[in-house]
Amino acid sequence: MSARRSKRYDFKELGDQRSYGSGRTFCFSETVHERPDREPGESFRHAHIHLTAHELTRRMAEAVSEGFRVASSVLEVFLKAREEPIENPLETIRKIAEARQFSQKLTDQVVSSYLVEPEASRFGLINAFTNAAQKLGPVQRIEIERVAGTLLEAPLQ
Repeated sequence: MSARRSKRYDFKELGDQRSYGSGRTFCFSETVHERPDREPGESFRHAHIHLTAHELTRRMAEAVSEGFRVASSVLEVFLKAREEPIENPLETIRKIAEARQFSQKLTDQVVSSYLVEPEASRFGLINAFTNAAQKLGPVQRIEIERVAGTLLEAPLQ
């Protein structure tokens, strides 16, 4: 047994501010599924099931708003990463790869990705790792993208 409702939230231009999502429509769905570990007919309660449509909409709007605030602060950190010079990016990539016990093949892929778009900054290093990750399978791609994410504020040495 499952129930499903969907809400659409359109983010449009407001005065002088830019539209979040570039005018795209974001869909949020709440879904309730019966848990397989319960006997048929056994009751199951979950806090959000009893929310009114108005309360659910309010909470969703609050969550989306908070998401944009977090995204804005992450953007600031990324912009600062562009301004942080890295003296020897290739050596730094190799040190990071060695510390994370990457294979030689993966290390070479990250170096190659860096050479395609060289930028001797923290941002350039992160970009090299995420670009190399795009050529990997799903599980390894996510793992390398997580490593790249940690480089945003972690020491590089």
